[in-house]
Amino acid sequence: MLEEKLKEWKRTRSLSLAAEICDQLAPRTISDDLVKQVIDWGRDKGITNPDKQLCKVLEEVGEMAHEICRSQYTSEEMQDSIGDSLITIIILADILNFDPLFCLQESFKVINKRKGEARDGCFIKEEDIK
Repeated sequence: MLEEKLKEWKRTRSLSLAAEICDQLAPRTISDDLVKQVIDWGRDKGITNPDKQLCKVLEEVGEMAHEICRSQYTSEEMQDSIGDSLITIIILADILNFDPLFCLQESFKVINKRKGEARDGCFIKEEDIK
């Protein structure tokens, strides 16, 4: 549906269609403002200990693993654990004085150039293929 709207917008350059597309995309993006809100929330709550925050990251990732092991890929709990994992990682990055969006951007630059193949739905780096 979104791809169709984008094609239509490229053809018409309709401002109302552009607004509709932006409204549809807005809740799907990780914005600087949302990251700042998460960081501010963590700071306001006094979350400053990287060791304890890493434990929170692992706890949330563990909840995600629990849902996957139960094949609950589309459950509300899965969605919640993914969101909570992202929040805990953003706060951990801030505690360690890293910009989480910059970390993401730099890592993507590396993996985007990576060569390899997918096996059983999992990407394997070229150097790890035997």
